Amino acid sequence: MFFTSDLTPLLKPRTIAVIGASGNESKWGYKVFHNIISNRYKGKAYPVNPSADEILGNKCYRSIGDVPDEIDLAVIIVPAPVALKVVDECGEKGVKTLCVITAGFSEVGPEGAKLEKILKEKVKGYGMRMLGPNTMGFVNRSIGLNASIVPRMPYRGEISFISQSGALGLALADWALGSQLGLNCIISTGNKADISEADLLEFFEEDADTWTIAMYIEGLKDGRKFMNSALKVKKPMLAIKSGVSQAGARAAASHTGSLAGSDSVYDAAFRQSGVIRVEGVEGMFDAAMALSTQPRPKGNRVAILSNGGGAAIMASDACERRGMKVPPLNKYTSAGIARLLPAFASVKNPVDTVAMSDYELYRESLKILINDDDIDCVMVIYAHGGFTDAMEPANAVVDALKEKYPKPLVACWMGGEDIESVARMFRKNRVPYYPVPERAAESLRCLIDYNNFLTARSKNDAG
Repeated sequence: MFFTSDLTPLLKPRTIAVIGASGNESKWGYKVFHNIISNRYKGKAYPVNPSADEILGNKCYRSIGDVPDEIDLAVIIVPAPVALKVVDECGEKGVKTLCVITAGFSEVGPEGAKLEKILKEKVKGYGMRMLGPNTMGFVNRSIGLNASIVPRMPYRGEISFISQSGALGLALADWALGSQLGLNCIISTGNKADISEADLLEFFEEDADTWTIAMYIEGLKDGRKFMNSALKVKKPMLAIKSGVSQAGARAAASHTGSLAGSDSVYDAAFRQSGVIRVEGVEGMFDAAMALSTQPRPKGNRVAILSNGGGAAIMASDACERRGMKVPPLNKYTSAGIARLLPAFASVKNPVDTVAMSDYELYRESLKILINDDDIDCVMVIYAHGGFTDAMEPANAVVDALKEKYPKPLVACWMGGEDIESVARMFRKNRVPYYPVPERAAESLRCLIDYNNFLTARSKNDAG
């Protein structure tokens, strides 16, 4: 009997059967099969439906047993009562993994929970692994596979996102496209009858295409298993934990049949296992951008370079509220920057260029700040007033990062439509970019927290 904890047959399958594939564009069976064959997936995909001879130009098979190939992954999109019979057929065929998109299980109440228990027992009895049920499927950008109802593939990146909510996964995929944020995988866990966040963490730790792991969690069925898996992971992990309020907990229970649990318990578990907790979607991907592109900071001392005093003050406040220091610059750094600026400019910390923002000024100032041994991180800010070219200082940031300095740098470009081209350029060049200082400061806080956890773990391992 085939059984393994390795999820490669699920997330990097060579052969896929879509059971419940359809030629009707309004049905999920059409959307999923269409998404699989219309992207750059190089494996084989077989539609299965007893009522069709051909779907989207592909020969259709009456049952999984008729497919003339070994199947790594079966995507199941049939009514819940029928799904049990289909699982038997998959088990007899020797299918390795299942993605059960079908809903109508534990999330709908006691009767659905009974059905899910039977489903889980059948899957285990055949030695298969299962994602779902009640999942929207998954996307693996590294192999061009969209085995989901996500309408458009995201840009390729190094962030893998695990979501207990399918609708949120859909929204985030679209948000990532609009923000030009690259993703590697998007996985909807659904009811987690078998595969959970813990299993996925272990897969992504070994996955060369994933650099940062982000999660949306409503509840954990096995908190100890999650912590044990998280402690094995050496990559940055971020999590949104919802269901904190009473209303949120009730919604989580009816959404995926999840038990939300005590918020303070989750807080402690995340801290102990190295998971950085973030408040919302924006904060999660802000932090993921920094964690997947920037080196670890050695401490919490931040230098701020800005062309506007107000933005610089806001950034200083945001950093210090999050436990970071914005220390005065030493005399050598101050003297170096003073040579670049007018006499009335501020060369303390934050550095205020008093509206000057040409390429050379930003480039040379950044070099001096990054080379200061008393500084651990740099935040560079540009407030657009319409009188200067926002791209000039942005190019200076990109060129500074090409020097591969061993310190993190985050950018904050404040403005409207005039800086959209800058945002695109930053994304293309892997510069963590934020539209307001508070978001830039929060990303630095996550970088520092991650470094602190790794430093503490290293000391514990050595001791």
